[in-house]
Formats: sequence, structure tokens, C-alpha cells
Amino acid sequence: MLQAESLSCYRQERWLFRNLDFHVLPGQVLQITGDNGSGKSTLFRVLAGLSDDYDGQIDWQVPSCVFLSHRFGLNARLTAFENLTFWMTLQGESRDESEVFQALAQLDLSAQAHQPCGQMSEGQRKRVALARLILATAPLWLLDEAFSALDQSGRDRLSTICRNHIERGGALVFSSHQAVEQMTVDQTLQLGRT
Repeated sequence: MLQAESLSCYRQERWLFRNLDFHVLPGQVLQITGDNGSGKSTLFRVLAGLSDDYDGQIDWQVPSCVFLSHRFGLNARLTAFENLTFWMTLQGESRDESEVFQALAQLDLSAQAHQPCGQMSEGQRKRVALARLILATAPLWLLDEAFSALDQSGRDRLSTICRNHIERGGALVFSSHQAVEQMTVDQTLQLGRT
């Protein structure tokens, strides 16, 4: 699904990462680790096609992917329901309204479905962003710090969503500062300051 060869990024007079080689096949999980400032978020932006500031080759063997960053990507003025339906429109996804409400219910957000995201807690906004995964059909998921700002119940739920995606033949690349016990990781890529 995804293959990188000699992937490198040089910024602010230092290498964020250099000569990375990895591949992720259907049904596999790649975890990216590293301290703050090690280049994890930059690598995710590169893998999501949002930055061309890199050297090396990336072969995306899928028509689309889902990228969730630690910034959530929500409009604070829109409700949870409106944010999800707007995101699906951008992705070319077509879902019935009831499926959007079911996705919110799976993440204990039924009561917040019509609440503006700007009035929600950080954890609630994170769960709205994660509801996209329940609605997505893209085979490759790129999750930058998706497990942060979640309580144990939220982390368990996200682990289940990810496992279901992998069992259906999807691929997952994720980073996390926390241990994710329920996830089977096939490969780990450690980024460090160079």
C-alpha cells in the first residue's frame, strides 16, 4: 500500500530524518516513534502528500488515504455532525445521515452531535475527528498522535476501530507517545535527532 525509499528531510540546518526505507502492506501496522521535534509530524505530512519538501521516493499504491493529525482539523463553528458531513464531502464519501449519527454514538458523542466543536472539550473534539475513521473507506490510515487526549476508554475504542480496519485488509501508520497494548505492531520506525 505504501513504500518509501531513501526518504529524507533537511530543515533548519539539520536532518529531521534521513534515508528512511520502509513499506506497509495490507493488514500491516507501522508505528513511528521519536521525541518531540524528531520529525514525526513532518513525516506524516510528507506521507499524506501535504508536503513536497523531501528527497527520496514514495510509492502510494492506493487511490486515497485518511490523515488525522494532532490538530484535529475541525471547524470550531460547525457542529460535530456538520464537521463530519463536510469532511465526507471533501473525501468524496457518501453516507446516510443515520451512519454519521451512528459513528458519533460509537464514540459516546450522541449528545454532542449538534453542539459546535468550539464548545467541546479537547477529548470530545478528538473523538469527533476519530469518528471519521468509522466513516472512511480509504485503505490507508495515517494517524499522527491519534491516541493522545483520550482517556483509557477512548484509547480502547480507537484500538478496536484500528484493529477492525486491519482485519478488513487496511493498513495503518501511527505515532503515539503512549503504549498501545491492544495494537499488534508489525514494524517500528524510530526517528531521532541527527
